[in-house]
Amino acid sequence: MLRSMAWRNLWRNPRRTLLTALTMALAVAFCIFMNSMSAGFLLNMHEAVVDRSLGHLQIHHPDYPETMSPYDVVPEADKVVANLQDNPDVRTVAPRAQAFAMYAGAGDEASTGMLVGVDPAAEAGLTRIHERLIEGAWLKGGRQAAVGHRLAKKLGLSVNDDLLVVTNALDGSIGNQTYKIVGIFKTGNIALDEGAMLPLRAAQELLALGSGVHEVVIVGHTIDSLLEMQAATQKAWPDLSTRSWYEIAPDVQQMETLSQASMLFFILAIIGVATFIILNTLLMSVYERTREFGLLGAMGLKPKKIIHLILAESAMLAGLSAVLGTGLGLLGHWYLASVGLPMEISEGEGFVLSGVALDPVVRGILTAQGVWVPVLTVMTVSLLGGIWPAWRAGRLDPVDALSQE
Repeated sequence: MLRSMAWRNLWRNPRRTLLTALTMALAVAFCIFMNSMSAGFLLNMHEAVVDRSLGHLQIHHPDYPETMSPYDVVPEADKVVANLQDNPDVRTVAPRAQAFAMYAGAGDEASTGMLVGVDPAAEAGLTRIHERLIEGAWLKGGRQAAVGHRLAKKLGLSVNDDLLVVTNALDGSIGNQTYKIVGIFKTGNIALDEGAMLPLRAAQELLALGSGVHEVVIVGHTIDSLLEMQAATQKAWPDLSTRSWYEIAPDVQQMETLSQASMLFFILAIIGVATFIILNTLLMSVYERTREFGLLGAMGLKPKKIIHLILAESAMLAGLSAVLGTGLGLLGHWYLASVGLPMEISEGEGFVLSGVALDPVVRGILTAQGVWVPVLTVMTVSLLGGIWPAWRAGRLDPVDALSQE
């Protein structure tokens, strides 16, 4: 009987009920939409900066992070790489040789940029750069080169052109060699896109590195084991520098923290508004029905039953809002997931973070937690918001209530 009465009471003033339910539904929908957008943006940022560039851990000569000197190489790099490849917690190990070089093509133009020597298979497994090619194919070995699209545009380079590379070698000579361009890539990393990549052996010969490398990038199967993997690596090679991605790019971690904090603030603000609205609606309903509650009390309805009646109205209003809000929120998520949110700063690129241009379109990602947390929160605050009006209605004296006009 109380449920039937509560449902009828909600629709005594259908406009107010609909407006309240719609407002609370929009609060739920907005939280779901923002959860989807925030998760998509964080994944976009993490994939661009961490997965496609930094990796989970990086090993260097202790002085290299500060000096960036080509002379600061990782000693016995082959043993380090082989040892890491045998670690079951490690998914990919990618050695890199890095330097700055001058580039020239068939024309009169020349340009300077980053030169990176990579193990073609390992680099493809780490950054999936072979999927970022806009022309040609990925490196295989020998005297091949893959160039960034910015460098190709500057020098008018195309696949199958010859690329002249000039750089300082570690033995004091000038490294000078031509390589056949097999592919043009677009990574979003500005420094890489303005330079070129060579097979690791070719870069080591050009730079007179022997078997040395400047950087060993590690990616684990999951990022959850990052701290354990870093501690084990530092223990195995105490004379080397082992840094995690958030130590290399603290601004990325700060951006993640700021994004999560902002999201929490928005959700709390929206939930606070929803709580105020339902509290106001139920209080108005109680004030309007004071004589009715007095009559029910005079007829023998116990105060706790009146409290149950108001709480039932609150629960039904919250349930209606949750259903509408979930539907609207999932509709917004579907739009984000299928169409995406454009964040293009320049043609084909989003804004730049840690020297990496993010993808120009953010697509929504929604977990079960992103849905049930807003729904459960609105349901909870709605019930809590109904306690005061219910308590007030239960404390009404039937004689005083019937005497009010």
